[in-house]
Amino acid sequence: MMPVRFAPLLAAVTLAACATEGVRDPDTASRMRVASAAEASGQMDVALNMYGAAAANEPNNMDAQLRFAAALRRSGNHAQAEQVLAAALERRPNDRTILLALGRLRLQRGQAGEALALFDRVLASDARSVPALDGRGVALDLMGRHPEAQESYRRAQALAPESVSVANNLGLSLLLDGRPDEARAVLEPLARRPDANARVTANYAVSLAATGDVAAARTVLGGDEGSDLAALGAAFRTNRQVIEVTPGDRS
Repeated sequence: MMPVRFAPLLAAVTLAACATEGVRDPDTASRMRVASAAEASGQMDVALNMYGAAAANEPNNMDAQLRFAAALRRSGNHAQAEQVLAAALERRPNDRTILLALGRLRLQRGQAGEALALFDRVLASDARSVPALDGRGVALDLMGRHPEAQESYRRAQALAPESVSVANNLGLSLLLDGRPDEARAVLEPLARRPDANARVTANYAVSLAATGDVAAARTVLGGDEGSDLAALGAAFRTNRQVIEVTPGDRS
C-alpha cells in the first residue's frame, strides 16, 4: 500500500496526465490543494507549477494570485512574485490585501519608498489597518525617518496592544534613533513573553549592550564571559536585517 504522504504527489501526477490526455482540467481550488500538499512535503517545483496553473486559469481570482506570489517569494523568486502582485493590483487597484502583500515584498527587496506609498494607500481607505501602520513604520525606519516610524508603530500598538511584531519594531526603532534606554523598556517585557521570537531576543540583547549591561546581553544570547560581542555590534550596525516585516503575513 502506498504511504499516505505520497498521495498528494500522486494526485499531482494524475492531474497532469489527465490534462495531457484532454480530460477537463481540475478547478482552481483543486490545484491549490495539491500545491499546498506538495509544498508541505517539500516538493516546491510541483507546488509552483500547480499554484501557477491555478493563477493562470483564473487571473481574476485574487486568492490564487496571492498564494502563487507567496509561494514564489518563499522559493526566492522575488522578482516574479512582484510581477504577479503588480498584475493583480492592475486588476484590483484598491484591493488592500494585494497592496499589503506588494508592500511587504518591496520592503524585503529594499524598496522602502515604494513600499511606503503602498501602505499609505491602504491607510487612506482604512486608517485602522495594523499591518499597514506597522509596514509603514518599517519603511520609514529603513529611510532613516525614525520619529515618524515610531508614531506609526504607536498608532498600531494602540489598536493591537498584544502584537509582538509591532512592539519589537518600536523597540528597534528607538534603538536606531539613539534612545537605548527607552528601547530596553519596550523590549524587556516583550522578550519575556513565551511567544517572543529570535528577533525579539536579539534586539533585546542589543538594547542591553547599548545601555552598558554587556554581561546581561551575553546571558540573553547564551554566550559565556569570554564571548565576543562583535557580532552583537554588527547586528546593531546592520539593523535592517532584524526588522520584522509586518504582523499577520498570510504567507
